[in-house]
Amino acid sequence: LRFAFDFRYFKYVKGENQIATRFMLGVGVPFGNSNDMPFEKSFYAGGSNGMRGWQFRDLGPGTFNNPDNLNIERIGDIQLEFNLEYRFPIYSIFKGAIFTDIGNIWTMRDNESFAGGKFNFNTFYKQLAADAGLGIRLDISFLLIRVDAALPIVNPEYPEGERWRIGKLQFNDFILNFGIGYPF
Repeated sequence: LRFAFDFRYFKYVKGENQIATRFMLGVGVPFGNSNDMPFEKSFYAGGSNGMRGWQFRDLGPGTFNNPDNLNIERIGDIQLEFNLEYRFPIYSIFKGAIFTDIGNIWTMRDNESFAGGKFNFNTFYKQLAADAGLGIRLDISFLLIRVDAALPIVNPEYPEGERWRIGKLQFNDFILNFGIGYPF
């Protein structure tokens, strides 16, 4: 059983300048003889249409840290995400964006594959990740190609006192995401 709520609001502020927001909440519950949701129905965080400070399926669940650097796709049963983007024209077919994304995914139950990934109502807010970045778009009326560069500002994989990364960021921490169309 899977539920996803996706609320989007767009507001033009001056000419072509626009504020775009999205709030997304998703919950999936395996039932019957299943202990886990099917892989393709599970939630993920990271990538060009969500948490742009992380690569595709590279965030969460919860405070899960991949100490062995295994090639693993991180999935969860719960997703919470908020995106805020200011879109503006640059010149002719070139558009720009300044954005921030806040969110994460979690599992419903303890999972030995994703230690620290279980959702807990009393602590989930401490496990929210945040990023900020800039984007450039090539808008050819029928096709929009974009490149977003983002930095992970709050990373829940780190111990609780070290999650804010602002003073420790380096140039190679930028994550580039390419996309077709707007992220939301």
